[in-house]
Amino acid sequence: MAGKLKLHTYPNRRWFLIYVFIFLLTLLISVSFNIPILRQIQGFIFLTFVPGWLILHILKLDKLPLTEKLILCVGLSIAFTMFAGLLINSLYPLFGCSTPLTTNPLLISFCIITFVLAFIAYFKNRDILLVNISVLRLNTKENIYLLLPSILPLLAILGMRIMNSTDNNFTLMMLLFLIPVYTIFLAIMHNKVPGRIYTPIILCISISLVLLLGLRSNYIIGTDVHYEYYIFQQTLANGKWQVLTNVMQYNLNSCLSISILPTVYQLFINMNSEYLFKILYPILFSISPLVVYIISRKYLNNLYSFLAAMFFMSQYYLLNAEFSPRTVMAILFFALAFMPLFHNGITNIQKNILFIIFTASCVVSHYSTTYILLIVLILTWIVMQIIPWITKKRRPIKQYSKEINNNERNGLSLTRSQPQYHITLGLITFIFCIIFLWYSQVTSTAFSSGVNFIATSVSSLKNFFDMSSRGQGAEIFGSGLGSESIPAKIYFSLTWITILFIAVGIISILFSYRHDITIHSDYEDKSSQYLIQKLDVEFFILSFVCSIVLTMAVILPYVFVGYDMTRTYTQMMTILSPFFVLGGIKITNLFRKKLSSAIILLVLIPYFLSATGFTYQIFHGPPSIILNSEGQDYEVRFVHEQESFCARWLGTYNLNVENIYSDWFGIVKLISQGNIPSSIYAQSFIENGQLTVDGYFYLPYTGVVDNKLLDHNYNWHNITNYPYEFQDKDLIYSNGGSQVWY
Repeated sequence: MAGKLKLHTYPNRRWFLIYVFIFLLTLLISVSFNIPILRQIQGFIFLTFVPGWLILHILKLDKLPLTEKLILCVGLSIAFTMFAGLLINSLYPLFGCSTPLTTNPLLISFCIITFVLAFIAYFKNRDILLVNISVLRLNTKENIYLLLPSILPLLAILGMRIMNSTDNNFTLMMLLFLIPVYTIFLAIMHNKVPGRIYTPIILCISISLVLLLGLRSNYIIGTDVHYEYYIFQQTLANGKWQVLTNVMQYNLNSCLSISILPTVYQLFINMNSEYLFKILYPILFSISPLVVYIISRKYLNNLYSFLAAMFFMSQYYLLNAEFSPRTVMAILFFALAFMPLFHNGITNIQKNILFIIFTASCVVSHYSTTYILLIVLILTWIVMQIIPWITKKRRPIKQYSKEINNNERNGLSLTRSQPQYHITLGLITFIFCIIFLWYSQVTSTAFSSGVNFIATSVSSLKNFFDMSSRGQGAEIFGSGLGSESIPAKIYFSLTWITILFIAVGIISILFSYRHDITIHSDYEDKSSQYLIQKLDVEFFILSFVCSIVLTMAVILPYVFVGYDMTRTYTQMMTILSPFFVLGGIKITNLFRKKLSSAIILLVLIPYFLSATGFTYQIFHGPPSIILNSEGQDYEVRFVHEQESFCARWLGTYNLNVENIYSDWFGIVKLISQGNIPSSIYAQSFIENGQLTVDGYFYLPYTGVVDNKLLDHNYNWHNITNYPYEFQDKDLIYSNGGSQVWY
């Protein structure tokens, strides 16, 4: 699919608009009359593919290979949905519509805007192109290779259904075992594997992995996702997006990815809103490994590019995409912004347009990811200004003189042409203006918190050698590793080996830049055997900067106290994953070149098994929430049916003048399940045994069944230690798995 595709035009161009009109008409009918199944399928296809497909035609990018078109279609459609929803939300109240984000205004508006896009595409692109259906047909050999990958998503669905009903994880363990086995099979047979089937293989594996956590229960799982779900609930209930002041995390107001985006999808699809968060976001994020594959495929062969995508699929935020929808959407846009910049089939104007669209989408998706994006852009531009001076100083005089003589002999200019950079100061300034306007002027809180975060990080430099000031960063250096289990130590070691591979890849390319990087377009040496073509100098600078940003984030104090380490790591891996493979190749070349894929797999497979929890299960380590119904993660994050019913009852019948208390994670569950944003953590009671609760007390599943409550340090406290604390309270609700005391 990554190769060139045969395309054909419509026999009569007027059918293009007719087909679009018929599709929109059936969409209006299915949504208006709430036709089951048809509404869900057509609504999903419309919002996820159609706007992006039309925009590609308008930009005349419809001749790209199918994989790139699929990726860009999804990315542009998501961006369109957010910004079109924002436009409707902003303009309609001016004309008297106080609830613009409701079914009828959105349905009619989106259909009109879509038909306008189709009309523009009709006149803008005289050669309206469609993919030839025959291109999607597979021969017998390709069908055989795709047989196992095609059943992986089905195994994920079946395995999780069995797990949820019987606590039997055998099918899930088999799934996690088959993926690396098939990866090894592809490595062995890579000379015979058709190149175009790598795309569906990656997509099938990615979907099967993201579905695991999403299908784990009927309710959302995570921490921040409960706050994000509340933002969505308020937007949907109010029929408009607005800055909320009654939610603890005010910065979430700036994230359209969790307010307008899910609201539009819900109004079109009309499904269980929790499954919208549990399934939709992971499915959308499942294309991110394809972005890594496309970026890698420019420089590496199919197998190595596939291994780079597999490495990315081993990252935390792909395996746990449900935990933070806004983060995964922002990371996806981060990757999408850079993918077109290094694609040979896209013009500079098209690259700039796509870059602006996707970076602006990142801005309105997640603030922290955006700040890291801005830092990466600024540092990349600075390094690019230094590169010409360095290469000019270090270039051999004799070699340059020989080049001048050759140019003179051929009648060419004596001036060496410089590579054309896409990340310019003007583009960075434009992106900064978008960031400032959105975070400072529109939503206000995200900009000030970003400034405070930077100021705190700088002031904390005095604590450089204090490991306690590093938060999660201390764990990277092995703090507390001695008390961890064997699988945890294995995972820790493998993580550092992958980092070593990436570092070797970056450093080795840096030292062999004459052979591996395109510095001057008029001075080309043959690239190394493991590269299809030399790395673009801008891509290498970007990768080098990403590695520097990751290093700075680890070694600087406070950074990971205020920001989740795994977010930065996953974000940087969208660019650095190819260097994991390059590092493995470089290390192997020191010994035996033919073993490069074997050495890479020797690290990648155990790393994948550790990241997915397979190794922990084998060695009886800390249980994974996906594979077990016990352990810390399960007890803390899992929402039981009784907890949801109890929270909804409390949200319906509580007196608004009364306080509502619970343990550390109980208050989080009350936010999403009971729509109660103002519950209070009962710290004095849980940590000191002092009952100062003067209102309702929500006792979650662990409190009722296991007699324990969670404090803010994620430590458990046994209720039996405080036998008299509830004597003055009455049990007003109980369902066997959750209680309310008053």
